[in-house]
Order: sequence, then structure tokens, then C-alpha cells
Amino acid sequence: MTAQLLTSELTALIQDSRRKNIDLRNAAEKSLADLKALPNTSEAQLAAGFVKPFLLACHTRNPKFAGSAIVCLQRLVVSNGLPQETLKEVLEALRECCSLGLEIQLKVLQALPTLLQNYASSLIGELLGAALQVCFLLYNSKIAVVSNTAAAALQQLVVSVLEKVAAEDDHAIVSDTVAEVPVDHGTIRIRIAALDGYRLLNDLCLLTEGNKPEFLSAVVLSQDFGLELIESMIANHADTVASHPEQIGILRTHLMPLLTRIISERVAFSTTLRAMRLLQVIFRSILNVLATECETAFNLLNRMLDPDAAVLWKRTLCMEMFRTIHSEPPLIRKIYAHFDGQDGKKNIIRDHMATLVRLAAEQPTLIGLGHQSSVPSLSQTGDDFDEQVALQADGVAGAVGLTVSIKTSDAPGISMQWSNMRVPCMEQLDKSEAPFIPATYIYSLALTCINSFSEGLARFLLPFTIPSDPRLRRRQRSAKEENEKDRPEQDNGDEMLANAVRKDIPRSQSSQGFKSPINPLELHNHALYNQISTSAYMVDTCWPALLAACSTFFNAALDSESYHALVRSCQKFTQVAGLLRLSTPRDAFLTTLGKNAVPPGLISTHSIAPSVNLSVDRKELQRRASGFQGSESNQSTAPGATSETPRQPTDLGGAKLNTRNLLCLRALLNLGIALGPVLQKAWSIIFETLQQADLVIAQSTFQGRQQGGHIITKSDASVDTGDAGEFEAEIAAVETAAARMLESTSELPEDAFLDILISLKSLLRDVQEAASPVIKSSQEATMSPSQNHRRGYNAFGGITNTALDFRGNAFVMENLSKIVELNLARLLETNSSQSGWTMTVELLLHFISLQEFGMDLRLKAVGTIKDLVQATSSPALPAQRRDEVRQRALVTLRTVINCLYSNNHLENKATQSVDIEIHRLSLDALRSALEEYGDSLLTGWDCVFMIIGSVFVEEQVIDGESVASQGTPDATSNVRVRAPRLVRSAFGSLQLICSDFLSAVPQTCTTSLLHTIHSFCAQQQDFNISLTSTTLFWNVSDYLWGESEGLELPSSAGKTEGDPFFAHQGNEEQTQESKAISWLNLLFALVEMTTDARLEIRHSALHTLFRVLNASGDKFRSSDWMMCHRTVVLKMLSLNDAEYQVTKASLPPDTNLDNGSLSWNETAIIMLDGVSHLLEQSVHAILPHPEFASLWQELMGRLQVCLDRRSLAVSRAVFAALARILAEVAEAKWRMNTSIELAWDIWRHGNPVAHNGTSPRGRSDNQPALLAYLQCLKEIYPLISDTIELATVKVILEQLRICASGLGIDAYYGDTDTKTPLQSELLNSISMILTNSAGVPSALVDTISFFTSMAYERDVNIAKRKGPTYIAMSKSAMDLLRIYVLDHVHDGDLRSSGALSRAIHSLTMSSSLKYQWHSVGKEPLIWKKATTTAVAILKAFVPAMQESHTREKQDMTFWTEVIRLTDGIVTADCDSCPTMCDIDTDQDFDIVAFFEIRNLITTSLGSNLISDQTRRMYAEILFRNSIIHEPHPSDMPKPGQDLLEGLRSTHIGRTQTVPPSPRSRMSYLLLDELFDLVAVHDGVLEQVKMAQAAAPFLILRVGIVLKAYILDQPLRGRMPQPSSQKREMIYILRKLVELDSEPKSIPNAPGINSEHKKHLHRLYALITRAMRVARRNQEIQQALILLIDAVEQDFGI
Repeated sequence: MTAQLLTSELTALIQDSRRKNIDLRNAAEKSLADLKALPNTSEAQLAAGFVKPFLLACHTRNPKFAGSAIVCLQRLVVSNGLPQETLKEVLEALRECCSLGLEIQLKVLQALPTLLQNYASSLIGELLGAALQVCFLLYNSKIAVVSNTAAAALQQLVVSVLEKVAAEDDHAIVSDTVAEVPVDHGTIRIRIAALDGYRLLNDLCLLTEGNKPEFLSAVVLSQDFGLELIESMIANHADTVASHPEQIGILRTHLMPLLTRIISERVAFSTTLRAMRLLQVIFRSILNVLATECETAFNLLNRMLDPDAAVLWKRTLCMEMFRTIHSEPPLIRKIYAHFDGQDGKKNIIRDHMATLVRLAAEQPTLIGLGHQSSVPSLSQTGDDFDEQVALQADGVAGAVGLTVSIKTSDAPGISMQWSNMRVPCMEQLDKSEAPFIPATYIYSLALTCINSFSEGLARFLLPFTIPSDPRLRRRQRSAKEENEKDRPEQDNGDEMLANAVRKDIPRSQSSQGFKSPINPLELHNHALYNQISTSAYMVDTCWPALLAACSTFFNAALDSESYHALVRSCQKFTQVAGLLRLSTPRDAFLTTLGKNAVPPGLISTHSIAPSVNLSVDRKELQRRASGFQGSESNQSTAPGATSETPRQPTDLGGAKLNTRNLLCLRALLNLGIALGPVLQKAWSIIFETLQQADLVIAQSTFQGRQQGGHIITKSDASVDTGDAGEFEAEIAAVETAAARMLESTSELPEDAFLDILISLKSLLRDVQEAASPVIKSSQEATMSPSQNHRRGYNAFGGITNTALDFRGNAFVMENLSKIVELNLARLLETNSSQSGWTMTVELLLHFISLQEFGMDLRLKAVGTIKDLVQATSSPALPAQRRDEVRQRALVTLRTVINCLYSNNHLENKATQSVDIEIHRLSLDALRSALEEYGDSLLTGWDCVFMIIGSVFVEEQVIDGESVASQGTPDATSNVRVRAPRLVRSAFGSLQLICSDFLSAVPQTCTTSLLHTIHSFCAQQQDFNISLTSTTLFWNVSDYLWGESEGLELPSSAGKTEGDPFFAHQGNEEQTQESKAISWLNLLFALVEMTTDARLEIRHSALHTLFRVLNASGDKFRSSDWMMCHRTVVLKMLSLNDAEYQVTKASLPPDTNLDNGSLSWNETAIIMLDGVSHLLEQSVHAILPHPEFASLWQELMGRLQVCLDRRSLAVSRAVFAALARILAEVAEAKWRMNTSIELAWDIWRHGNPVAHNGTSPRGRSDNQPALLAYLQCLKEIYPLISDTIELATVKVILEQLRICASGLGIDAYYGDTDTKTPLQSELLNSISMILTNSAGVPSALVDTISFFTSMAYERDVNIAKRKGPTYIAMSKSAMDLLRIYVLDHVHDGDLRSSGALSRAIHSLTMSSSLKYQWHSVGKEPLIWKKATTTAVAILKAFVPAMQESHTREKQDMTFWTEVIRLTDGIVTADCDSCPTMCDIDTDQDFDIVAFFEIRNLITTSLGSNLISDQTRRMYAEILFRNSIIHEPHPSDMPKPGQDLLEGLRSTHIGRTQTVPPSPRSRMSYLLLDELFDLVAVHDGVLEQVKMAQAAAPFLILRVGIVLKAYILDQPLRGRMPQPSSQKREMIYILRKLVELDSEPKSIPNAPGINSEHKKHLHRLYALITRAMRVARRNQEIQQALILLIDAVEQDFGI
């Protein structure tokens, strides 16, 4: 590519210079010839001999030649193809071209960067100067693009010079010195690159000063650009410059005086700006080597900040420089260490901070300085107005009742909107004149300096204070996160360094194991200790000025962002001072934040600020800062002013909190979190500030009620919704910070925690007894509104001091409660005096005992005590002190309750309610304690029961008067409850004891325990407690039995009526006898509870009673069981019946006794269930007892009495109980013969089918009762099966039928596909009965047949049916029927008794109604099931009958039912069938069934024992169902007529089409059966009988077809006969021709001699008439001809 370019350019030069420049042409031709002669050209080969033509072209100064030459030279430079020896000539050529046109100048500029890069090592000395001269020549061009590009090239070149110096320094051994240059105190030899750097820097300084350069001849440089070049050199290679004394000497000799002169004199803005930037680079990079010069510059900069020292833009540049310095904390520390920290040096940083104080206060009106912070304002439109409106809002809904009132200043103030510049002055290098600077911009810079100063200290020092304890790390981290909220992330090398060496920080731990933050000044061996100490000195020396400046800005007009930054700066500085253990600055800044956290004047320095000793100069700084704030008396004094003046009453009239107060308050709270372990007495500053803020809240809330009953909310027109939301968020942030501060107290050392308690105690205010709001609440309710107004406000419109005292005490109580909650572990684990337990409890009891403190405070105090008591359950308590701590907690609770009911306690309605609530909370505390350690409580049980029993006021009735009981209560005591809610609270503890801790209760407390349970059961105030108390007896019973292997019950127990409860208490030693008596008293109490008027109480008592007996039964003797049954079970049933009778007598006569209004039945049900389980458990034990028979008789009598109630539910319970009992005694029936008879009598006469139910509509669901009834039968039957008789079986079966018929189930219960449980049980009961007795199988078959036919009987009245369908039951009964019949096929009693006929009849009903069923169920359908069952029975039974040698009369009924069954099979009401598809399928099924039955019965029907009428019935069935087309009514015989009479009648024919039967195949089959019956066979008697019965019906069947053809066809004319009728006609004619009838089947006619064609004689007349009609139908005519021929042949015509 280069060769082509050179060839092209050389050719162009030859053409252009042919006549103008012969030397150039010759050189170009020679070079072109040489170029073409090279075989393979490379850029290295091109470098040597082809430069000369281009150099000549440049020297011609011809733009045309020079342009081409520059392009080629640039290409050679890029390809690094220039020889080193040609560089000087190339640079001269480039210099010659600098005066040519713009394009050539730009091409030179394009070539220079590459030349400087590729030949940097060669550009030294004169060559470097030549290159610089080329750049300077182009820089001085009047064309801006050339000048600017040249400037960039110059900057690159001068930077590259120092790069070579740095590289040379890295390889110092290789290079040798070449020259000697002067330094501050002599000379020094330097190397070649250093010499170039020295010369260049020196010339740049000389040119910038306006002097003649020494190295760069004929170079002109502007002062501004010179400063920029020097800045580039120092900024990019500060270390290199600092390491070369010769260059530092140049800076000290030439540059620094120049910069000082530029800054101090009136120089143009652009020059001053560049001087400032260069000076900033020097401060940042080489401060160490130019310390003296920098000190002078710093001092000058501080002086320039004075208003009279410089113009605004120059002061602004100075402030921007200081802002940059403050943004680099390491630089600040370096400056302080070099100057402020050295003796004899000027205090640069301190003077600068003092300057900030003067600056902040120089124009108070401009920044809106006033009594408090305000909102800056330039206009009343736009977003600013929205912010002001939001800040002036009176409140926000959902806040804590605060009001907002921030003054809007008329002055501009400081705002990020108009107090900042979009581009700082230090960055406006393109400006020659100073830009417009906002008047408040310099104050914004001052704020930024303050913020950066505090931020730098915090970011450097805070990492050193974090110990290894995670708790302190967590607290410091949370405070740090709060501090850095909404602040952009910054890179800080100090923090990274501190993090890297943090592992070297030792732990700081107090004596109690709580760790305090580390004081960085104690890290003497740390690598950064010098910087730490420097930072500490800065804090200690600069805080007065910083405080003064911050105080000024706190009262200025600042926007939200600026105010946030200011508060954050104060917070961080305070945190740093506190961690450095500098109490004076810490307390001073805490006081400042506290003053700004509440409305002005609310907190005075006299009341909360600790002693602060300031030096004279610090006081002066403070005075100067505060002198512009006005002379109002409520302004703060200097932090050093202290006073012992007592706190005066606070006037809150008009005081309002705003968002800025909340911001300062949040900062104060965060400092409490971060500095908690080291605050000491400074806690009073934080807590008193919080208290004052709380008082302002109370005042705002009270004023809101007086003025309108509410605080102004977001809905008010003056509140902007968005800003209101921000204010609400600030409220939430303050609340969160307060909570976190209190949480941090749990991690404080003991001394710090005690400091907190002391601070809170000091805030407690005296309460006037007469001003108690609790006592006066009832009085105020009766006062007029105006009176209330006068009492609530003082003359100045604020709350009275008494009310404020209550609010202040509420603040103390609230925070004390939270602190106790958070420090429970501390209070319990250490000594009471050291941990603060004693101080805390005394303060809480003081609140509780004095009614003057009011309801809220007293309740809060008792809640705190509750927390203390609950905390005693901590597993961390030492074992040796655990009992002592818990005893102390229980005594505290008892003391609380005792002080409520002392004799001198004031009693009124208001205080009584509070006392009851305190009492309740104490009971809750007891319960919580028992939940935690009741099982391990060794002492204090007497105190526990005393506390629980304190809810009752027990009185004894003596001579009709109530006297307070002093001793142990007994049954004559009346129990009065202090309050229902106390009962609920106390019962929780009792319940807990009875459920979990009975084993821990001392033996002497058992009697008190039972009495307490009884008291809770008997009380009427709380139903649920009474209900639950009954179950506690079970726990006590289990405890009494569990203490020993068994209790020997006294035999005389229960025999004496009216024994009082607790008549026998037992002695304190708790012997076995006393335990047994206590247990029996427990049972008697439960029995009495079963008569309670409350249903649930009775049931609970019953369940508990049965549970107790069941659990203890395995330890009972036989006599124990008998005693329990007689005294408990029977007595319980008797009492229930007595109550039932009393209730029944009180009801109207027509009342349904089982409709739910009478609950005693429900109780009886539970009793019966429990009794049955008891007897089930104890029957084996009591059977041998001699009194068992009498017990059984009494029990059966009780059961019968229950049945007499005629309640379905009770009856179900009776039979279920009886079944359960009988099931258990089944193995012992040899002793129960008489007893079983009693049970049998109950079952036989107690069928519950007609008993009353609870259903409001129709018949009730009696299925459960009937199921229990059948279950009882299931248990009774095995006991009587050995001696059972047929009569007994019939009684059972009759009861089963009654149960099936009387079944009442829910209307939505479906039994079509699935049997109901009762139906299944009925069939199971049938299967249970043994058939080994005569007559039993027939009785069973009859009953099963009854079950089979129940579906048919129900379906008849389907439209009115509301009960079960019995379809599924009927199907199952059919299966059972088949089994029983097949099993007893040879039992003659089935036929003789008619049971078999009735069975067939039940099946026939189902089969004959195949399409008339409305409820069919799933497959198989019921009629198919019946058909299949019947066929199976006949298959087994008919052959057996044929084998039998005797035929009895009852068989006629059987065959009649069989024929009816056949009729049901072949008959179908097709009009009721849902689809034709079903008809075809069902027809196939019926055909198969018919064939099976026909094969079984045809021969038997021909027997002589079968009447002709039965056979004619069978033939008639075949005839009727063989009809395919419905005949004319006149053709069928009428009742009383001859069978063939209709054939001889005459009527008008029909022309309408008669549809064929849907079951045509069945009809043709039956027609064939008729022909077959009439046809001749073997001539046996049975066949003859059947032929004689069928012949008349066959002739009638054929005749109606022929007659219909004869009468109907002529009316049709030429219309063809319907196809189905034609097919039937031809089929019958052919069958007539083929038929050879039985000779004896048809009587002989006179004159007719035929053996097998007698049937044709009977039809001949119809045949001949049909012959005349069939002349148009050849097929029918031909069939008739054949038929006539057969007649002629047979009759011999």
C-alpha cells in the first residue's frame, strides 16, 4: 500500500514539477526509478532512499507540492519508516509547512502525534525543541481548529517529556548524567531526559511570567495556556516533579510567586481561574515539598474569603478550592498536620473554619437568618410554593398528633435550586470573563465544606471504633446506615485503609460482658495512629467554630436538601466527638440538635447542657456566630454557660413541631444509638428533648380537640398530598429511630444502663392529687363544654401545667416500660441493685399504688411488672438463683394485688374499674409464669393459690347475714366474683395447673385445689369457664390415681342420701383413704353437675365423668364397679328422667318433645353412650357379683323408660348401648338366660320406626335409629339362636319388614344405585338367620320376595313418592332370593307353602314393567335382573318338580305365575321406552329368556295336572304378542264371544298405514311358536294338549291378517300394500302351506276328511276372498294359489 502511494505521489510530483522545479523533478524521477527497480518492496526498504523528494517538496513552500509531500511523510511516520538521521530534516520540513494553508497545517498536525509516539526516544535535545517549535507555531495560528489541535499536541508532548523522565528514573543505572543544573542550595547533575524536562518546565515558567525562554527560541506563549501546560505536567506526573529538586526549585522560584501574585492582584478571571486550578493541583500533589509556599498560599486564600478582600468571583473560586480540599479527607489531615499541628506554623484549618463562621454571618438578611430555620423563597409560584404550603400544614393524618409550622422567609435563602451553579467556576475554562454567580452560592459552598469536613472525619474514624462484638458492630452499622441515608456513594481511601487494618483493633469490654466502642486514640500501635491523633486534634480545636457556623445555618432559610445535609454533618461530628471521648464538643452539639429538635425557646441551655469550658478564642467565635441572630431572650447561650437554676414551668402556647424539628430529633436519636455506651449524663439531653417533643404533641392534640375535635388532616386544602406523605414518612422515621435507640439499651454496659434509669427518674414530675384525670373523669362528664374549656387551658391558651405533668410522667412510664422490656435479661441475670431491678420495681409500684397517676400510667406500670414476671422463666437464669428470682416475682404480684384492696384505698366507680384491670393483668402475669416454669416451681404455691383465689369474695351465711369467711371455705359459703373478667384471667392459671403441674403441687394443697375447681364450676358469670372447669376434675382424678397403684373405695360411699359435697376433706397428710374420699367427692360433684340447667355444662360433666371412670376402671374391684354403677350410673339416669318429666309437664300438649326444645334427651343420649361403654368395660368383672341380676334388671328398666320417650335419637342411643353391652356378654350367655329375655322384650316391643324425629318436614330420617335397632338384633340373635323357634323368626322377619317399609330418609338421599345402610343391614340380617328349622326357609323366601317387590310398590306411586326407591335393595334381594331358592330346591315346603310362587310373582312384577319404571338405576336394569333371577330359579326348580312323583294343587298357582312371568318377558310397552336402540337390545335379551323358559315349561304345561285354562292362557300370551300390525277392533273377540267370532263380522276397511310392532322379531318368533305348537309331532299327550290350546289362537292370528287384506286392499285401489303388511301376509301364507297340524288339535268338520290340513278348512272362505282381491299382486296371488292347491290336494277335490 505504501509503495503504491509513493509511486502515485512521485509520478504526480514529476508531472507537476516538469517545468517549475528541475531539482525536484530529477529527485523524483530517480526515486521512482529506484522504486520500480526493487523486486519486493517493503516499508523497511522504502525508508532509506525515498525521503529526499518529499523534503525538497516541503522546502519549495509550494502548497501543491507540500501537500503531497506531507501525506507521504505522514505515511512513512506511521509505518515507522523514517531513518533516525532524517528526523531533523523532517522537522524542518514540517516547520516550513506551518505557514502554508489550512489543509497542510492540519496534515502536519496529523503527522505530529504519530511522530511523537513512534520516535519518542529520539526526540531529545534539539529535536525535542524543534518538535515543540512546530507545535508552538501551529498553536499561534489564527485558525481556531489549528490552534486548539496544536494545544492538545503540546499538552501531549510536554506530558510525554515527563513520562520519559519517569522512565529514566526507573532505569537510573543505565543512563548517565549529561548536565549540571542549579538547585536551591547548589547544583545537581541530571540525565538527558531530566534535562529536557528541566529545560521545558523552566521555559514554560518563563514564558508564563512573560520572560524570554532559554530553550525554546522564538516561541510565544499566552499566560493562560502556559498555566494549563504546567498544570498538565504536574497533574500527570506529580511524583516525578516532586522527586526532582531542580524542578521543585523552578516551581519555588518562578511558579509559586507567580501564582501568589495572580491571586492577590486584579488579574483577569481566566488567568485567575487557571492559577487557582494549578494551585489546587500543587496542594493535592506536592504539598510536602512546597510547604512554605503552600502555607503562604493558604493564608492568602483564607484572607481572600473576607468580603472586603476580593470580588465575589474570586471569593467563589477560593471557596470552590476549599470545597475540593474538604472533599479529600486525607488532604485535610495532611494540611492540618503540616500547619495547624506544627508549632510556629499558621493554623490553616482553624483559620479557615473561623472564616466560615464570619462568612456565614456576614449577610444575615441574604440567607434569611432568624429565630429558627425557615424555607427560602424567591417566588410564590411553582414547586417552591408547593413545598412551603406543605411545610406550613397543621398536621398529617396518621401521625402522632403533630403540627407543622415552618416559617417562610422573604429572603432568597440557600436552596439547591438557585444557590448552586450548574458548572462550577473552577470548571469554566472557556470563559474569559467571570460568569454570573448567585448571591447565596458562596454560602452553599460553606455548607458543603462543613458537610465534607464532618463526613471526612466520620468516614475515617468510625471504622476504628467498632469492636469485635457483633452487637456493637450492629449498632454502629445501623447508625451509619441512618447517617448515610439518601447520600450518594463515595470512594474513600481512608475507609478502605481502615477496613484493611481493622483486624488489628483490640476489643473494648466492660466488666459485665457488654462491649463499648473503642476509643481510636487508644490504638497507639496502629499503623494509622498519627492520622487518628491528627483527626482528634482537629475535632478538639475546630468544634467551636464549626458549632458556631452550624448554629448560624440552623437558623437560616435553607431548603430541604441543604437542611438535611447540615443535620447530617452535625450528627456525624457529634458521633466522632463522642467516640473520641470528647465530652465537651459532644454535649455542645447534642444541645444544639436538641434545641433544633423542638420549637425555639422550648429547651434552654441552662436546663440540659452539661458544663462546657471554652477558651477565650472559642467564646469569641461563638459570640460572633450568635451576634447576628438577634437579642431575643429565648436564644441559646454559649455552650460554656452553665447554671444550677431549677427547671421552670414550660409555656407551650403556640409551640408546634415541623419536619425539620423531626429531622433533628431523628439525628439525636441516632446519636443515642451510636454513642449509648459513652453518653453518661448526656442521656438527659436526649430524653428531655424527647419529653419536650412529646409535650408539644400533647398540646397539639389537645388544641385539635378544642378547636374542632380533630387534627388537620391531608384532606385540608392547604396540604399537598405528596409533601404530606413525605412528612408522614419522616414521622415514621423518627418513631423507628426512637425504637431502635431504646433497643440499643440492651447492649449497654451496666453503668450506662444505670445512667439511663437515673435520667428517666429525674424527668418524673410531681402530680397534684386534686388534678387526677381518672378521679375527675366522671365529674368532667357532667360539666358543660365551657367549663371543660376553662379547665383544660390556661390564660395563654395552652394546656395547664398539671396536664403537662401528667403527659411528662406518661413519657417516663412509656420509655421505662420499653427499656425494661428490652433489658429483661440484664435485670434478671445480675444483682438487683447493680442491674437496676430495685430502682425499676420501686418506680413501677409507685405508679400502681397511687391512683393520682391515672389509668393509663397505672396499667402501663402493671404491664411492665407482668413482663418482668414473665421474664423470670428465662432458661438463662443461674440455677442457684432461679428460685430466688421467681419467688421475688410472685411476691411482687401479690404485693400489687394487696395494694389494690387495702383499707385506705379509695373506692369509686372509675378507680374500681382500673383496679380490676390491674388485678386482671396481675393474674395474666401469674399464668404466664406458670406456663413457663410451673413444673419446676418449688416454693410459692401458697402464694399462687392466694392470687388465683383473690377473684372471689367468699361469704358465710350466719343467721341470715353474710359474713366474710376467714377460714377454709366449705359448702355453706356463698361465692361472689369481684368481676367476670377476673374469673377468666384466674381460670387460665388454674387450668394450667390442673393440666400440667399437678405433680408439682404440694400434697397439702389438694383440698384447696378441688375447692377452687368447684368454685369455678359453680360460678354463673362465665359460661365457658364453667364448661371447661368440669374437665379439670379429670386431671385431678388422674393425679389421685397416678400417685398410687389403686384406691380402695369405701363400701359405705353413696348409701347415705344427701351427703354434702366436701363433707370429708381428708387430712393434710393425704393418706390413701383421704385420696379415695376426695375421688368419690369428685364423682358426686360431677353427677350433680349433670342436672345443671345449662346443656353444655351437663354434657361436659358427663364426658368428664365417663372419662374418669373409664380411666380408673382397670384398677377397680368387682365391688367398686357395683358401687359406681349403683351410685353413679343409675342415679344419673334417674335424675335425668326426673328432669325430663318435669320439663315435659311444663310444655303444651301438642309440642313435639324431640324437636330440640327439650334438651334432656340430648343429655340422655350421652348418658346412654357412656353407660354402655362402662358396662362393656366392667361386665366381666361384675358378672360374678351376686347383685348383678338386680343391677341388670334396674338397668333394663331404665332403658325401657328411655324408650318410652318415643324419641328417635334416644331410641337409637338405647339400642346402640344395648347392642354394645350384649356384644360384650356374648361369651357369658350361660349366666344370662333370664337377662337376655329382658333384652329381647325391649327389642321386640321397641321398634323405633314410628318414633318422633326432629325433621320439620314430613317423615324424619329414622335410619340411624333403625340401624341401631338392627345392630341390637345382631347381638341378640346369637344369644337366642340355639333355642329359637319359627314364631320367633317370624317376629324378627315382621320387624324387618316394618323397618323396611317405614324407612324415612332425606329427600336427597339416592338409593337407586346404592343401598342405604339400613337396606344393606336388613339383607344382612336375613342372611344371619339360620335355616335349620322347618318353615324358616319359606318364611325367609317370603320376606326376601317382599323386599324384591318393594321397588314396584313404590314405583306405582312415583309421582307422590318422597321416600326411598328400593331399587338397589330390590336388586340385591333378587340375588339373595336366588341363593335361598337354589339352596332349598328340594325343600317341599317352598312349594307347599306357596313361597316359591310368591317369589316368582315378585320377580314377574319387575319384569312386566320393563319400560314403565321411572327410576331404573344402573346396569343391570331391575327388570333384567328379575328376568335373569327368575330364569335361574326355574332352571333349578322345574327339573326338580318333574322328578317329583307327586303333584299338588299348589302347583297350579306356581304355573300361573310362571306363565305370567313369560307374559312379562315377551310383552313390552314400547311407547315408554326412551330410545329405539334400547328396544332392539332388550328384544334380544327377552328372546333369549323366552327360549330358555319355553324349553323348561312347554312339556310341563301339557301335563294332565295342568288345567286347560292354564294352557290357553299361555297360548293367548303367544297370540297377543305375535301380532305385528294392530288389528281392527271388530276382528278381535269380545268378552263372552267365541274366539273366532270376530272373523265372521264385517266392517269398513282401513286405508291408513298401520305401523308394525317395534318388537317385530319377537312377534315373528311367537308366531312361529304358535305354528310349532299346532304342528304335528310324536303325538304324545302333552303335545296334543298344547296343540289343542294353541290351534284356535293360530287360526285367529292368520284370519285377522287375511281379513284385513280383504277389506283394506280394495280401498287402496292401485296403491300397493304397505311393505310390512305384505311381508307378514306372504310369511303367513307360506307357513300355512308348510303347516301339518296335529290331527287332534282341530275338531273334524262335517264332510271334511283331512288329517293335517284342518286349519285350512277353517280359513278357506277367507282364502278364496283374498284370491279375488289379489289379482293385481302376483306374489300374493301366487302364494294363495299354492294354498288353494294344498287344500285341493288334502281334501281330495
